[in-house]
Amino acid sequence: MKLKYLVVSSMIAVTTLGANDSFNSEFSHFVGGAVMAGGITAVVDRYYPAHRSDRGMIGFGVSSIVIAAEQGIEYALHGNGRSQLLDTASHIAGSALGAYVTDQYILSPVVQNSASEGKYIGLNLQHTF
Repeated sequence: MKLKYLVVSSMIAVTTLGANDSFNSEFSHFVGGAVMAGGITAVVDRYYPAHRSDRGMIGFGVSSIVIAAEQGIEYALHGNGRSQLLDTASHIAGSALGAYVTDQYILSPVVQNSASEGKYIGLNLQHTF
């Protein structure tokens, strides 16, 4: 039930401010996708422990679905399909990176108990520069 509220809240939080197709606009969609997917991945890790092994895919999927729905609404209201597709692609690329980095490097590894592979754990290495 909480996941539904998370999706609806994410859709409300995504706003359009009359952007164009410049590098800065698309980069902002990329960064927004990375932050959104990373945040959703962290929320899944914290509040849905049963889904920790799939937290990265959930973060990526929810973020991608939200932007696709939002850009679909923008297309229905204002047209300009090329711009909406470019915004969606930029956001989805950022979502992929954000969910992956958050899942693999920011959050602690997950201990998994697989029937075929047994119990295993990932390793988190850090180095200060």
